[in-house]
This record gives sequence, structure tokens and C-alpha cells, in this order.
Amino acid sequence: MSINHDNLEEYRDADTYDSINGGFEIGGNFYMNLAREYGSPILEIACGTGRITVPMAEQGYDITGVDITQEMLEAARQKATQHGVSVKWVHGDARNLELQRTYRMIFTTGNSFQAFSDRHSQERLLLTVHKHLDSNGVFAFETRNPIMSQLSTSNGKEEDAGTYVNKEGRTVFVTERCLYDHRTQLEHYVTRRRWKTKSSAEEISDTRIAIRYVFPQELEALLHYNGFYMEQMYGNFDLSPFQSDSPLMVCVCRKRPI
Repeated sequence: MSINHDNLEEYRDADTYDSINGGFEIGGNFYMNLAREYGSPILEIACGTGRITVPMAEQGYDITGVDITQEMLEAARQKATQHGVSVKWVHGDARNLELQRTYRMIFTTGNSFQAFSDRHSQERLLLTVHKHLDSNGVFAFETRNPIMSQLSTSNGKEEDAGTYVNKEGRTVFVTERCLYDHRTQLEHYVTRRRWKTKSSAEEISDTRIAIRYVFPQELEALLHYNGFYMEQMYGNFDLSPFQSDSPLMVCVCRKRPI
């Protein structure tokens, strides 16, 4: 059983994305430290609104940001202009990318690896990365660890998911309905947001998304058969060792010939 979804729907509202996804600190220091180690040029795939891209550019790195969603890229361009930095922004699908150069470091964050919702899409992404990565470069990303006891315990029931304040200063109340499909390893989400307008009318917005979980040994095999080896897997951005109950699989990968 699944919920019909459009995987770009959640990312067309850049203001909402920034309101709920926090600042640079969420993973930013981890990727910045890798940038210090490997240097430029850098490619960020699924760069979104430039949450990590722009601070890296401020540190003087030659960085390119790629995203499939025009609305997110426009917000990223505005941030770069406001901060007075130069970033090459590319609107494109990471599964079909031809940038005519290679990079010392390629990364994708925000658990965006899970947005590639089947094995074929993941392999096309990895082919793109392999093609654009220097032979001695690094590919890094994180993905949520699939802890079975936590996957879709709501069974499609609507549950409270907190609040945030939107750009108009209104409190937005969020609920989520999720359902995990063991066959496809997809978790389907419907997110509902409710808020009051200035006239006290209630506004409601629904978005749908599906994210794919991969298991640790599956991920290692996926990387191996697509030209990478796992140099390190951490359980979080604090470099803690990966354990069965770690929230994330934070992966640092190197390229091998294919």
C-alpha cells in the first residue's frame, strides 16, 4: 500500500523549507571540515536554498550547486547575492548531469539521497558522481538509518509534527501521515500545514513525498557495484561510530575504477 506522491511537491516552497530545516549547523560543520581537507572545486548535489553552499562560498571555495527545483535555486541565488559571494548554480537532474569538469569533493546532504526513490535512480546518481569526481576526490552524504521499530509506527494515522513560524510571522501547525512499504522500502508522507491569515481565515496546505531507505549492507553493496568504496561510515555528524541504533549513516566514500 502507498500514498500517491510528487517528490518535488515538498520543495517548491523555499520559504517553508528554510523555516523548518534549520541553519548551517545541521551537518554543515561536517561537510565544511571535508572541504578543508580536500579543497576546491566542490559540487553540491540537491543544494536546495544554498544552506551549505553559500557558507562554503563565503570561505572562498569554488563551489557549484545543482538542484532540480527552480524555486529552491532562486532562493539560493538570492542568498548568494545578499552575502556577496559567487556560486555557479545549475538547474538540472543529478541523474542526467554533464558539467564538463571534475571535482575534488562532491556531496549531498539533507538526507537527499533518499529522494532517489528506487535502485535505478540511485545508480544513475552514483554514475553521475563517479563521472564528475577526481580520481583522488571524496564523495560524502548521509541517509537515515532504517530502524525497523521506528518505521511508520503510525500506520497512516495523522499525528502531530510540531509547529514553526512562517515568513509572515504566523504559527504553522504541522501534522503528518506516514506509511512504510516493506516491499519498496519507501516511506510515504503526507504533511498537512494549518495557519491563520491576517483575516483569521484558516489556510491548509498538503504535500506528499516518498523517501527510500537503504540498509547498511545494501548501501555498501550499492556503492561497491557502482564504483566506490566506503572509507568511513559514522552514526551521526559528530563522527560517532555507526551502531544499529544510530540515527544516520554518514558516509565518506572514495572512487575506484569501474
